[in-house]
Amino acid sequence: MMKGLFFSGVLLALMLGCGTKQPVLYPNQHLASVGSQEAQQDIEDCFKRAEEAGAQGDLAAELALRTGKTAVVGGAAGAVAGAISGSVGQGSLIGAATGGTVALVSGLFEAREPDPLVMRFVEQCLFEKGYQVLGWR
Repeated sequence: MMKGLFFSGVLLALMLGCGTKQPVLYPNQHLASVGSQEAQQDIEDCFKRAEEAGAQGDLAAELALRTGKTAVVGGAAGAVAGAISGSVGQGSLIGAATGGTVALVSGLFEAREPDPLVMRFVEQCLFEKGYQVLGWR
């Protein structure tokens, strides 16, 4: 039962955490002349350049570390709750699974927000190509 709940939470988190924010471009003369398809290719190119330049942190490693830490804390809290109710082992397993799932799901939502350094890099890259970034959505 616990495995089913955990994997259901992971699946839901993966489905919800897929989209990354994109820059919103001001409809200036350059955007009008190149069109939205080329602008999207330029945006993707700028993200790639940011990654190649090392502007992007390792979100997967950070998420794994946070999930592991929260699972340990959840396990300890669950052990305490289990000791009170009479089942330390089961309490710690439930606490660890719950803590890990909460950390993973919340981390995936945060992963949708690009690193501030990546955002700045992409904005500068697009500016150099002739675009104006209004914000991110």
